[in-house]
Amino acid sequence: MIKAVILAAGRGKRISTCMNEKPKPLIPIFGKPLIEYPLEALKENGIKECVVVVGYKAEKIREFLGNGEKYGIKIEYAYNPQYDNGNAVSLYHARKFLDAKKPFLVSMADHIVSPEIVKKALQCINDKPLICVDYSPKYSPQLKDATKVLINSEGYVQDIGKTLAEWNAVDTGVFILGQKIFKAIEKVREEASTRATLSNCIKRMISDGVKLKACDVSGIFWLDIDLPEDLEFAEKILAEMKTFA
Repeated sequence: MIKAVILAAGRGKRISTCMNEKPKPLIPIFGKPLIEYPLEALKENGIKECVVVVGYKAEKIREFLGNGEKYGIKIEYAYNPQYDNGNAVSLYHARKFLDAKKPFLVSMADHIVSPEIVKKALQCINDKPLICVDYSPKYSPQLKDATKVLINSEGYVQDIGKTLAEWNAVDTGVFILGQKIFKAIEKVREEASTRATLSNCIKRMISDGVKLKACDVSGIFWLDIDLPEDLEFAEKILAEMKTFA
């Protein structure tokens, strides 16, 4: 089984009024910290090793999660001191924990993802690298600050970014990647005019000739938590669902 990386280093400025001295991944939603949702999705799919990349208030996340024993997952920690410089910088700090010859799964600490999304990604692992996309998002938190994705007729990503004029899907925050992403991150970081977000680096990887497959997870539940109102919305939806769809 492949190893996973959860990006949990960011400051969460837009939701800071709800954090009560907690780092964003530890904000409680429907009775449990936000980061437990991706962790449980990994566990349910048999992933036993995870690198959690920490930065802002790193010690609080380490203290809460520990070695992962309570989740049935071995957790290692990578520290990103440059956590304000883009989430791709966080992913880059995880590289020494990963096998250079094997793909790895990437998830976000501030996304609630159904275990079914991770399952679909793993089922499509032979198409790596890949991004899990939603062609028919229906909730406002999935759309208002979404990273848009343009998929071509062959099912590969043609373009990605928050400001795309033409797009047909949105990024759900789950990927299966390999070592080529680190080369793209290095190139983007050399360009002072471009922030090292994961979408910018994926865009660079594609422009360098790497094909990125779109894994369709439309209709499977996920939410991106960015703003205070997203917390209230997530509580309402999860209460209605009682479980993931």
